[in-house]
Amino acid sequence: MELVTEENLEPKSLNLFLKAQNAIELKNFDYAISLLQSILKEVPGFVKGRELLRATQGARVGGQKKKGGLTLGGGMSKVKAKLKKDPEGALVDIEEKLNGDPYNIEANTLFYDAWMALKQPQMATFGLETIRQGHPTNTKNLHKLGDHYISIGDYPAAAKIFDQITEHDPSDGTARKKAKDASAMGTMKSTGIDRKGAGLRDLLKNQDETAALEAASRKGATREQMEARLAELGEQYAADPQNLHVVKDIASLYERLEDWENCASYFEYAFSISNADATLRRKAEEARDKQRVQKIKDLEAQIEGAGDDADDLRAQLEELKAASLEQQIAEARERVESNPTDPELRFDLGSHLYAAGQQRDAIPHLQKAKNNPHIRIRAMLMLGRCYEAMKMHDLAIKTLSEANGELHAMDGVKKEVLYTLGIIHDAVGDKEKSLEALKEIYNADYDYRDVAARVEGSYGDDD
Repeated sequence: MELVTEENLEPKSLNLFLKAQNAIELKNFDYAISLLQSILKEVPGFVKGRELLRATQGARVGGQKKKGGLTLGGGMSKVKAKLKKDPEGALVDIEEKLNGDPYNIEANTLFYDAWMALKQPQMATFGLETIRQGHPTNTKNLHKLGDHYISIGDYPAAAKIFDQITEHDPSDGTARKKAKDASAMGTMKSTGIDRKGAGLRDLLKNQDETAALEAASRKGATREQMEARLAELGEQYAADPQNLHVVKDIASLYERLEDWENCASYFEYAFSISNADATLRRKAEEARDKQRVQKIKDLEAQIEGAGDDADDLRAQLEELKAASLEQQIAEARERVESNPTDPELRFDLGSHLYAAGQQRDAIPHLQKAKNNPHIRIRAMLMLGRCYEAMKMHDLAIKTLSEANGELHAMDGVKKEVLYTLGIIHDAVGDKEKSLEALKEIYNADYDYRDVAARVEGSYGDDD
């Protein structure tokens, strides 16, 4: 079975897909799901359709059922047996189960197994990523996902997954080692080194150099250790400026030292000598962003100590902020033009446009971004803010309420959604709903922003 893009759809399927997208915009999720399921029965390898189906299913059950909370009682053993003989047929049964519980671990794991049996690892990835979205701390799935990324040669993605595991569980030595190995394999791939059994140590000249690199790579390495390592790498760079591995190591150390100017310069150079590695370009842009942020912070600190003579500095600060935002928008727009189907890039551009006060321009990008399940909530939150800024309070409340219905854990994102909802309800005079939203946060996090003062103050107003 081959994977299919939107451009390769037959006219009939394309027409149904467009109808499904319109139905989603109108919140007619059941109709959209039926259309997408109809398309996938005819074109099971339609990647975008599969992603949109899962996102729509998640939106439909968001306010009714906890992610992964259903048992999917019965039928899975039969599906497992069917999968061995007829993986394509098993997918129909798996999708039927996922329709009621899109984040179910067992069903998504079988989804992964079916697509692997069909020799389509790209689509198989989607099953494990869906589990990660619904169960972000499920270590077993994260390990499997990281190993899968390694098996298909996506080493940066694997390193990111294993880093995520160690953030949740710093004692997971296996994940830490795999993160390091994945990073090393990515380096070897980008530098053209492809030797059977090669590892990071094979790139180094001797054990002393290995120890120095490992000491400088540890999160707990001192500034002196990192600077000493930079000096060693500087000698290697002088001897061979085209050594991408060395250039990336230098850039990474400057990143940890928060020397954003040098960090950006070396990542930019690394990109220029790589095989157009987009990851390196992105790292360079992030470093430039942080350099601009640091300049703004430094200028703000100067203003604080300048007293009455701060007018010129304030003017410089406003000019710097405007120039920084303008540069971010230009870079984000260029990335979108290069890859217009990437929802992450759409989200970045929409966020920068919102920050620049260009909410109307931001909305279409954020609307496209929210159809991707992995950034859906963030995009909806930003959309709500755009609607609020444009005084379209009813649309803001509707969008944020929908996002809140899809969130279950009281994490930072849910708090932000609830807080924004509370502020908007208050702005339109609906004190009861405003307090209802803020009290949810109050019950979980007393110190969040000014929630305590607002909630407790409301009781004082009643007396």
